[in-house]
Amino acid sequence: MLSTLSDAILMQRAQAGDEAAFAQLYERYALAIYRYLYVRVQDATLAEDLRAEVFARMVEGLSRYQDRGWPISAWLYRIAHDRSVDTLRGQARRQQISLEKWGGMCEGPEQSVGVQLEYEELHRSLHTLTTDQRQVIQLRFLAELSIQEVAQRLGRTEGSVKALQRRGLQTLGRQLRV
Repeated sequence: MLSTLSDAILMQRAQAGDEAAFAQLYERYALAIYRYLYVRVQDATLAEDLRAEVFARMVEGLSRYQDRGWPISAWLYRIAHDRSVDTLRGQARRQQISLEKWGGMCEGPEQSVGVQLEYEELHRSLHTLTTDQRQVIQLRFLAELSIQEVAQRLGRTEGSVKALQRRGLQTLGRQLRV
């Protein structure tokens, strides 16, 4: 059964044209890649489109992929990061919030504005972190991954993930006055 095979074996089979192996890799990482992209772009439809692009690029790059000892997830997250950066650069710098997104979430307009201001402050603060710190914080707390899972996905040691998390949280704490 393919679900018990390692990522490296699945990748070798996918490179050989095994569509079931590619499908298994997709099933393993599609949700995590979507979550990562959603946190970055804040738009469900756009995150789905970008996820499709990530896996399309994976298919395009299968023939060139070489196992260098890094997890396949690190490659996928790198593609996702690059696609999200390209997309965010191309978008207009104005922020739009749909009424559907905020309607009914709070009891009154005062609370809605307060929630929006807190969200915007957190979002701005995240963008002052280094790229590595921001990725770790997003994967740990927004995608709810363990230290070990983050380390595997980013191709880092658990110690470096812990250090990035600690420094990122310290920076956020100073900025948000927690």
